[in-house]
Amino acid sequence: MHRVGRIYNNEQIVWVGAAAPHRQAAFDAANFLMDMLKQSVPLWKKEFKGNTSTWVEAKASDDKAALKWMHNADSLSED
Repeated sequence: MHRVGRIYNNEQIVWVGAAAPHRQAAFDAANFLMDMLKQSVPLWKKEFKGNTSTWVEAKASDDKAALKWMHNADSLSED
């Protein structure tokens, strides 16, 4: 779930929940969702300065975090 509209600094904007038989799998699922969202969806990346606004580009670290999941999936399929 995510909030819409103007969100001020330090306000929470997104909530991700996951359920799994084991705690670590749920943590991994939530981390996967956040990494993929940050890399591909600009929901919270619009900055307002005075009367202007700009969309913030995804950071290289966001891309790297998302790509690690792809590499993990590739290594699992090779087993």
